[in-house]
Amino acid sequence: MKIATWNLQRLEKKKNQNILDKLYEIDADILVLTETNSNIQPENYTCLSTDKLPIYFDGISYNHGENRTSILSKYPIKTTHATYDSYTSVCADIVTPFGELTVYSTIIGVFANKQPRFDNDLYGQLADFDAIFPNKQICLIGDLNIMFSGFAYPSHRARNILNEAFQKFNLMNLTAEIANNVDHIILSTEYIKHKKVKIDIWNTDKTLSDHIGLCVTLSNEK
Repeated sequence: MKIATWNLQRLEKKKNQNILDKLYEIDADILVLTETNSNIQPENYTCLSTDKLPIYFDGISYNHGENRTSILSKYPIKTTHATYDSYTSVCADIVTPFGELTVYSTIIGVFANKQPRFDNDLYGQLADFDAIFPNKQICLIGDLNIMFSGFAYPSHRARNILNEAFQKFNLMNLTAEIANNVDHIILSTEYIKHKKVKIDIWNTDKTLSDHIGLCVTLSNEK
């Protein structure tokens, strides 16, 4: 089972077909795209997206079809959950081979580390976690705008707040040790129990967007 995430940088590098080709190559079962657009819609997925952005919104000019976050799933989507900001976060219960998984996909800090927006996103999403996460198997995924190793971007405080949330809900950040990386895949420790975990990255040269892509592959231990 493959779970992947990639920030597409609003398709500013105008390499849509190259991006689609890469997504087909990765062939994730659950794929979360951030800073994306309805132009990027691989076949054989059910897509659940945040609200499409108006042409001018939050002080930014957007292109037609842009949205901040999308979940694309090859598995059935059972239930959706309201989030504090329907333009930024989207959440759904997905029926996977390893059991039902609640996927919360998001961007924290839609203007990177700019305040007060970063904290507004952070605390709004923490409230979502309290409302949605209890008694569920969780995948928190997307562009968190936080580095969990090395330089503490945007701050030790932000890193510590999320690490405390991971501990509270028994989550493991599988991508924490990847250097200079703000995109993450965090899963419930119970969900990955007795599983082999393999992590792959791509776009390290940043030719297709300004973020690397990440994929976690889970398989049963033998």
